Amino acid sequence: MPNERANHNDELRDIIDHKLTALIREMEDADWSAKDVAFAINDVLKSKWLDRITALQDAREAVPKGSLSDGNEG
Repeated sequence: MPNERANHNDELRDIIDHKLTALIREMEDADWSAKDVAFAINDVLKSKWLDRITALQDAREAVPKGSLSDGNEG
């Protein structure tokens, strides 16, 4: 099973690399530098994706194992 997971991750990374390469080339055709595009991608990932994913992961880890929700939190 671990090898299947690694292969799946490699496949996902290859797909993302392919898509990002196409995006950067398209943006270069529109006169944006690869450097500017790469930094913009990094900024978007950091501000809109990675921080939120990290916050959700931290929140999940803060909930005690085995706790059940009655749906009335918050």
